Amino acid sequence: MSYQVLARKWRPKSFSEVVGQQHVLKILSNALSLGRVHHAYLFSGTRGVGKTSIARLLAKGLNCESGITATPCGVCDNCREIEQGRFVDLLEIDAASRTKVEDTREILDNIQYLPSKGRFKVYLIDEVHMLSRSSFNALLKTLEEPPEHVKFLLATTDPQKLPITILSRCLHLHLNVLDTSLIAEQLKHILQLEQIDSEPRAIQLLAKAANGSMRDALSLTDQAIALGNGKIDAASVASMLGTLDKAIPFSLINALYQNDGNTLMQQIEAAALQGADWDNLLAESIALLHQIALLQVVPTALGDYTDNEEQLRFLAQYMAPNDVQLFYQILLMGRKELAFAPDKKMGVEMSFLRALAFMPKNVDAIMPPAATATTPTTPTKKAESPIRTQPAQVVTTSSQNANEAAPIQQTVKSAIENQQLNDSTIVRPATSDENTVSQPEISLPDDASSITKNILEMRMQLMKEEQKPKKPELVDHHQPSNSLINSKRDDVQQLAKLGNDSEKSDEEVEQEEITAENYQWQACGIVETKNEPALDAKTLCDSFKVDKTPEMVKKLIVEMAEKDAWCAEIEQLELAPLIKQIAINSYPELIDDNHIILHTRSAVEHLAKSSANCIKLRTALSNYRQKTLNLEVVIDDNKANKTPLEMREDLYQQKLEQAKLTIHQDPKVETICQYFDAKIDESSIRPV
Repeated sequence: MSYQVLARKWRPKSFSEVVGQQHVLKILSNALSLGRVHHAYLFSGTRGVGKTSIARLLAKGLNCESGITATPCGVCDNCREIEQGRFVDLLEIDAASRTKVEDTREILDNIQYLPSKGRFKVYLIDEVHMLSRSSFNALLKTLEEPPEHVKFLLATTDPQKLPITILSRCLHLHLNVLDTSLIAEQLKHILQLEQIDSEPRAIQLLAKAANGSMRDALSLTDQAIALGNGKIDAASVASMLGTLDKAIPFSLINALYQNDGNTLMQQIEAAALQGADWDNLLAESIALLHQIALLQVVPTALGDYTDNEEQLRFLAQYMAPNDVQLFYQILLMGRKELAFAPDKKMGVEMSFLRALAFMPKNVDAIMPPAATATTPTTPTKKAESPIRTQPAQVVTTSSQNANEAAPIQQTVKSAIENQQLNDSTIVRPATSDENTVSQPEISLPDDASSITKNILEMRMQLMKEEQKPKKPELVDHHQPSNSLINSKRDDVQQLAKLGNDSEKSDEEVEQEEITAENYQWQACGIVETKNEPALDAKTLCDSFKVDKTPEMVKKLIVEMAEKDAWCAEIEQLELAPLIKQIAINSYPELIDDNHIILHTRSAVEHLAKSSANCIKLRTALSNYRQKTLNLEVVIDDNKANKTPLEMREDLYQQKLEQAKLTIHQDPKVETICQYFDAKIDESSIRPV
């Protein structure tokens, strides 16, 4: 007996064997059960999702000898002949090869005759969009009012090409692209029945490569079995599909994060040596960025990266979300423009280099040359944009061989000269809300005399008084205010008065009175500064306002699983992260042993509305409970019953209150609050 390929051998023989497409199957089953079968159905969808198979099952349900039913017997002559493709009253027509109007007229001429064996004469026209305009026109009247014994089943992968007059005469049923998890589950089931050894990773690769088509998945599986000599392993499947090693996209994104252009080019060369498909390389990198962004929002969303969880969590933790979005957009545009590049490798390199070029760089500020203690030169009046400079520190030292008066005189002199230097090089801020001026820090040597220390301490006290916030005044940002000039002048005079040994007299100080002209500053070089906000108490408190740590989340899940049966069952289910969000945001209502109603919160309504998601959840529950369940999802925000997520939050709040109580009752904390007038910021307390 000749070998039959898996795609033909495992073609579904009943509605219950069809993978996915529950919305279409429900419509057809109810129509057959109620006897309300439309005279023309149009099945649309991508290749290999079950259009022709469902049409044949509908024909079987219409012509089964047991009657019109949604569950044909499969053993009568009509059912077996339809399965074998030799039923005389089921006419399968390939519209791609019979496009002429003469072919259509020949079909229509035979419609008037009654079926030979079955109950209905069924016309299954595949790829109907390939018919010519004349053929469509010839079909219109018959399609609208066919004889009672005729049913039209049309199938197409491109319904947009059908005339609107044809669409309006048919009941249009669109078949969805199959989810990767559904394809993988079906492949696993088929391979077990075929007694073929397979690796889970290999099945996942085949399901992903199928791109939503069950037929493509089975064809690739046939190829993988031949390549693996009767078994399916991940290495041979990856080689067959040309799948890129996931380590390369991780290395590329990590190189972008590290701003390492050399490593970036090395990894692209490594991909070239592997013979990687360049479009696929960009696609894998974009998919990785998407998973990083998703993980930053949903900490449990790992997707297909469970084997690389550590690397994925590292990137999600340390990459800024705005950088992830920027890289995603740049690589997405690079993939779009890849066809226009002179060479695809060049296009990929430019895409990553563009992402690297737009990455913000931390450039150290170029400090201006050190200023001398001489009288500053008068700067020009034409100044450039303001640049904040850091004044030089004044460090006073005393010679061991000199008398005490010399270091005092030198200290006062240096302080006065430094004050004059700062007055001439002070920079007005670019914004009006900054009223304080940077002051030099004066470090006191250990061997300085008490008089020297007293002078410098008074000097520092004067600077602190000057830095106190004052009422805002309207000032000219290009000219210093008179109050600031007078303050500087008084400061200098105070130092001169305190230092009796100073070489400068009051007259000399008056002669060096600061004016609007000599107060102008002159830039000493290009300076790039970092706008780093000062760390204040509010910033420190805000830094503690973070979500629960992963360790705390796991602890809450474990404790609630011990307390609540529904929470424990959820953790035992094999669910994808997004499907699990439906479960933890719902509480069950058991109608009977086989019927469950999930009351779901409106926050995840967008997930619960997807029939595919509900099917996956129902399948997981049925597998866990080892019986077929009917699952109904309703949106319910009534807080009378708690969902697992809400119960975890309540448990967390209990732990938080206990943590606050523990902090307040801690004797060391009480001592600090008593003797240092400290206060406990409860918003910074987190349970562990």
